[in-house]
Formats: sequence, structure tokens, C-alpha cells
Amino acid sequence: MKRTTTQLAVWGAVTALSVSAFTLSISAAQDDSTAPSKSAAGRTTDSFQRGKMLGHVERANKLIGKEVIGSDNQKLGKIDNLVVELESGHVLYAVIGSGGIGAIGEKKYAVAPGVFTEMQDRSERTESRSTFGRGGDLHASIDKAKLNGAPQFTKDIDKEAELAKADFVEQVYQYFGQNAWWKGGATTDNQFHNVHKASDLIGMKVINVGNEPMGKVDNLAVDLPAARVVYVILSPDSSLNLGSDYYALPGPALTLSTDKKTLTSDISKEKLAGAPHFTKDNWSSLSDPSFASQVYQYYGKQAYFETGGLKPTGRPEEKKQQQ
Repeated sequence: MKRTTTQLAVWGAVTALSVSAFTLSISAAQDDSTAPSKSAAGRTTDSFQRGKMLGHVERANKLIGKEVIGSDNQKLGKIDNLVVELESGHVLYAVIGSGGIGAIGEKKYAVAPGVFTEMQDRSERTESRSTFGRGGDLHASIDKAKLNGAPQFTKDIDKEAELAKADFVEQVYQYFGQNAWWKGGATTDNQFHNVHKASDLIGMKVINVGNEPMGKVDNLAVDLPAARVVYVILSPDSSLNLGSDYYALPGPALTLSTDKKTLTSDISKEKLAGAPHFTKDNWSSLSDPSFASQVYQYYGKQAYFETGGLKPTGRPEEKKQQQ
């Protein structure tokens, strides 16, 4: 009887230790998922704490093709493209394709970025963590009837000379009751500058002022509800021998070349070599405000998120719209 009691006691102790080890293992795994990330400069930051992210930064090519769900929980259509201006670092508007079968009978509408809202990822709803675009669809604060009355993105608008005209963008913003942020000097002669469709920018070559190849645009990192192009993501040219990392540049650091087929930046190989960069599997670093500050400071550009007009999440403070 005494031996049996001793055996049970030993078995119980071993079981307790196993459970404890398992619990610690799970806890460590959870801690790793939210652990601070290494910035481009190699410094560890704690900016990934909830509520301190830089808005909802997403890759443009991941947004294009996503389903958009309206305020009545009905499908509005899919994101066909984003029209952006690099000079100011803004998303001018999104294009939603709706109706028809495929491209046949489909109509395209220009939609102000401010109508897109936050959503909860399906896998995280029980934890009430807000994300944007992850896990499926985008949400918008408009219904189908509102979309059907929006300015259409026709073939006549989808031309190089027309994309840059401020009149159409103003029409879009007025229709959706959004603030025309460019009023007061952001445009001249009713024109925006360095305007592109996101799909056209992706893959575009980048050269420096000495006509040396710097690489090509791999993607755009955008915060759609805030109407911001946060970064242009550069894949460096193989001739630079900079490896396979990506380099984040502020939109204003790039201008359109005279041939209108390439982008130009005032950087050299040496300048780019010392620039903030990240590995191809670390896109989450783009939402880190510490990393973003490094990028904008390195290229001598004013960071829009450091102007004092942002909420802690990186979202602009709400402004009353004119009725």
C-alpha cells in the first residue's frame, strides 16, 4: 500500500510538471506572436503594441480584386484599381467594378477612400481586434444605391491626361461628402502631379538622376481609409548587389521621368545601401511608426503621421464635412 501511494505521488508530480511545461510553451508561443520586431536599423521597437500601429497599411496588389461589402452587408463589387498621386503621397480614389459578368457589362465607379471602414478579421472577431482587409472583404459605409450614383470611371477618364485633372477628383469627393484636402495650393492649373493607377506603377523601373538603374516598383503600401500612399516598395536592381531585401521609399521621393515610363529618385547606390529596408517575409514592419519615421527622415521628407493631426492609431482626426 505504501509503495502504491509513493508511485501515485511520483506520477502526479510528473504530470504536473508536464502540464506546467506545456502551459509555458503555449505562453511563449503567444508572446512570440506579438514580440517586438527588428527595425531596418536593427533596433528593437515596441510599436507593435495594439493601438500604436500606423493605421491599416496594406499592399496595393492585395487590395486590388478584393470584394467590397456595403453598409447593408450586400456586395458592392470588387476593387478594380487605386488611383494615386506620389507627389503628395495620397490615394486619390479607388475604382470599384460592379455588375456584369466578368468584364462584360461591368461598370466602374470612382470612390473616395474615406468611405472604406475598418473591419474585423474572421479569425479574430472573438478577440475584438480590428483589422483592415485581412481575411477577405473590405467594408464601406455606402450601399449599392449610393455606389450606382457615383461618378463613373469611364474609358475617357482612364487616360493619362484625364487622371491628373482635379475636377473629376473633386466631383468624387463632393459626391461622398469627403474633405477636398488639396484645396489651397496642393494643385496648380487644376492638375495633380505624378498620378498613376497602382497597377501601372507596380513593375515600373526606377532610375536615379544619373540615369543609373535603381530597381523597380514591387508594390505600394497604402492606408486606404486614410487616403495615403505610405511607401513605394522598391526591389533593387541586381547590378547594385544589395541582396533580396525590399526598400521602402516615401512617394514624394520619386518623380516621373520625362519619358513618363520610369520613375526618378535622387539617390545613389551608396545612399540606397544605407536606407531602411526589410526582408520579403516581414511586411508587418511597414505598420511600425518607428520604421516609418526612419524612412521619411532618411529621405528628408515630412512624415504625414508626425504632423500632430493623427489619432494614436495613425488615423486622421475626423473633420466635419460640409453638407
